[in-house]
Amino acid sequence: MMKEVHKMLRLAICDDDSTDLAKTSETIKEWCQYQNHPEIKIHSFRSPYNLLDSVSGGEAYDIFLLDILMPDMTGISLGEQLTRLLAEPLIVYVSSSNDYYPDAFRLFAFNYICKPVSKDNLFPVLDKLSYRYEQQKNNVFLLKTSDGIRQIPLHTIVYAELLSHVCHLHLADGTHLKSLYLRSGFNQFLAPVLEHPNFLKTHTSFVVNLDYSSRLTTGFLSLTTGNKIPVARSFAAKVRQRYIDYWLQEVKEP
Repeated sequence: MMKEVHKMLRLAICDDDSTDLAKTSETIKEWCQYQNHPEIKIHSFRSPYNLLDSVSGGEAYDIFLLDILMPDMTGISLGEQLTRLLAEPLIVYVSSSNDYYPDAFRLFAFNYICKPVSKDNLFPVLDKLSYRYEQQKNNVFLLKTSDGIRQIPLHTIVYAELLSHVCHLHLADGTHLKSLYLRSGFNQFLAPVLEHPNFLKTHTSFVVNLDYSSRLTTGFLSLTTGNKIPVARSFAAKVRQRYIDYWLQEVKEP
């Protein structure tokens, strides 16, 4: 089943230098007091492999602060692996050198801080990270699969289908993901998704993102991906009205 989106902001720090690790953690705690932000939990790792094991095992982190120069694995390599496991992770690289700027931003790093970490260079970044997190937290669906928890940006979900108590998510890039066996109903499982106006239930076993809709006919909603999603008779009137409202709104917007 889907893991509920957590309200507490969780930061993972990875640095093989215990002194630097402690310094970064203390500076974050100072920022929390300064901003009166009590709902933050800090997780410290001295090994990139331990952080990867934690993420692969299902632990969810909102922000990653990664040292670049580590003996077992560089922070750049660690960031590459995190981007394979997670959708759009918020990563800040920390280094004693500016030489890794190109590699860091090739991976769409959120920011890059040069050591030593201090209030002056970390506080502004944490301010921006906190704001970005607030923007993103309601736009990501957390799906627990056999491979661990996957963070799925809502805008990439084309449609969801229920088959034998398993939710199948079909994404815009062609990816097909499967949940674990559902112990809750389909509606309850997808409740965080259905709260968003672009998502519509067309059938007891189908939820569609109207951003990918192209044509509504009797019994089916055609998508830009080529899929045809069934529209049950009992859902037809509501689907028709929502479809019309959606496209009228699209026309009105500049």
